Amino acid sequence: MVNAALLLICVATSALAVVHRPSKTAQALVQHRVKTLQSERLVNVGMMFVNKNDCWRHIPVAMTQLAAQVYKVNQSNPGAGLNVKDQKGYGTVMKDGFYEVACVKDYMYNHGDAAGANKHEYEIGSRSNVSIVHYSMMVPKEDREAMSHEVCFNFCRTVPDMLFFGLTAGRECYCEPYFKPMAGDSSACDAVCEGTPTTMCGGMAKSSVFQMHFCNTMGEDLAAAAEKAESFLKDATPIGEAAMGDAEALQSAAQAGQDAFGKAGDTVMSDLMQSAKVFAGEFQHKVEDATKIGSKLDEEVSEANGKFDFTDPASMKKAEDTMKNMEETLAKLEAAKEEGMDLHELARGTEYSKDGELKEAEGEPLKQYKPTMYFVDKEFDSVPSTCGGETLKKPMLASDAQDCAAACDSEGNACAGFSYVNVADAKDKVCFLFSKFKSVTYYTECKSEKSFLQKDGEDAKTMCYAKFASFTGTTLKPDPSGKCDLCLKTADKAQRCFE
Repeated sequence: MVNAALLLICVATSALAVVHRPSKTAQALVQHRVKTLQSERLVNVGMMFVNKNDCWRHIPVAMTQLAAQVYKVNQSNPGAGLNVKDQKGYGTVMKDGFYEVACVKDYMYNHGDAAGANKHEYEIGSRSNVSIVHYSMMVPKEDREAMSHEVCFNFCRTVPDMLFFGLTAGRECYCEPYFKPMAGDSSACDAVCEGTPTTMCGGMAKSSVFQMHFCNTMGEDLAAAAEKAESFLKDATPIGEAAMGDAEALQSAAQAGQDAFGKAGDTVMSDLMQSAKVFAGEFQHKVEDATKIGSKLDEEVSEANGKFDFTDPASMKKAEDTMKNMEETLAKLEAAKEEGMDLHELARGTEYSKDGELKEAEGEPLKQYKPTMYFVDKEFDSVPSTCGGETLKKPMLASDAQDCAAACDSEGNACAGFSYVNVADAKDKVCFLFSKFKSVTYYTECKSEKSFLQKDGEDAKTMCYAKFASFTGTTLKPDPSGKCDLCLKTADKAQRCFE
């Protein structure tokens, strides 16, 4: 067993191996992890090489006849080394990654070899009963590969109890339970690896030492992925519920408006209401799709929170597949959430705050607007009206006319005004923004408040509003000559009401 002094050395050297992954945004991290899980290759994450897909697999270990006969370290006593009899020619992958920790003259390479070329200089048997393991001794010549970091790692990660591997002279690979620096010269690790000439495999007198990363972090990774997914679901669920509620409300209000103005013969507003229904349907379908993805993610989180045996290859594979599926579903849900929120902002004519809440209209922006009839015929500027023209953005659900005014203000000079619709049979109100007015229909027979009011106040009327600053000093009255660019094409007097 490793004695206390050597254990301290192992701990100290291990402490040198701490690496930090670069920070990433949530979306970039998901994409990175999904790509990693989809790849069977060894990948580079910062200074650390990781391949979790091989964990706990059994892979062939071709050994020389000499190694099979004489390399019997630890068959009778516990310690670090390869138990040939128990392994039966196979190794179990116990490490999923590695990173470089030192360039040193390694005491273990010279004095920790119990069965190799330096066995006559073996000094630590009486104290720790461990030995390094040489690649060249274990693998027949015809099966050896040109040496590289990955080749040495793929060999050493199957050897029990080994925490580090060393490379020296550009071609020699050995595994060790710990490394111990010793006095050396000023030379560097500048020997080119035979297998990858762009990297270094130690030097002529020193070793490049790498620490290996254990596979037992899969449980932690799976738990972290599940926690992240749960947190996202917790934040996204109320947003989705609010979005679905508004999509349904817009659909209902648009249907009520289409029924009312269809009966009143207002084809322009009836067509606008149809466009609102189409948009509400599109919005609703997107939210429904996101909800389905969220339900799938919730199921995968429940599966991830189940029990896995991380020493069993089949259970390990299931855990990996669960984490892969969960991260892929989370990435899809993030995209669906963003798309849904974009449509929700259009449907409400505002933006989300950093707290995940839709911003409300501030102040009284409606004061900057006048009924369109004010610029056509002031005698009828207080009667309900609707308008048509070139629409801006999408039909929106509004709490009141102030919301419509705030939405129009946010578009600057591009928005000429809006049509606010409040019908008796609809619980909610609909608003249409315009970049240019072409027509207005004003209703002179809406004498009952019930016909066009949902609450007290003049701003509750169904009304077409124009931005005062854009039309002050001008007229919107239709001009038969066609010379007036701002003038309406038509201004229809409806001696009826839309109810």
